[in-house]
Amino acid sequence: MASRNITTKAHLRSVIDEAWDGLHSFLAGHSEIQMTTAHDEQGWAVKDHLTHIAAWEESVVAFLQGKPRYEALGVDQSLFEGGSFDEMNEVIQRLRGHLSLSEAMVQLKSTHTRLMSLLEPLSDADLILPVRHFASSSPDTDRRRAMDLIHDNTADHYTEHLAWIEALVARPK
Repeated sequence: MASRNITTKAHLRSVIDEAWDGLHSFLAGHSEIQMTTAHDEQGWAVKDHLTHIAAWEESVVAFLQGKPRYEALGVDQSLFEGGSFDEMNEVIQRLRGHLSLSEAMVQLKSTHTRLMSLLEPLSDADLILPVRHFASSSPDTDRRRAMDLIHDNTADHYTEHLAWIEALVARPK
């Protein structure tokens, strides 16, 4: 679903909750071995996808707190502003690759809880403000609404990674 179709906080929360529940329903049906032994072409196991999702959610937490997103991701400002997502994701994976599945799950859930608590006091009017309202260091060319940034790094991100996680777990051993 395109984030531009989301116009209220209630709808945003509903979409986030639905995608979050879908991700966790899938994870609940699989063992630790399934989520830690199969690796994709980039060397990621399911737990790496989860730490990745948590990192990008942490960047939204920082965004909502008026802090630089790159710091929450653990990447240099220059990489965040001029690098590719693949380059940033490689750094994130390297920084978090040592985490166990249980640590990844705890991190993901605690980050999600913080993000949702920061979302709670925001109004519909707050969420349609441009990204620059929350992060003055954002480029002038960034015309996204805060709601779009939040959606892209939550519901849309869960759905994107769930497809990869499903394929990864389905790989023949």
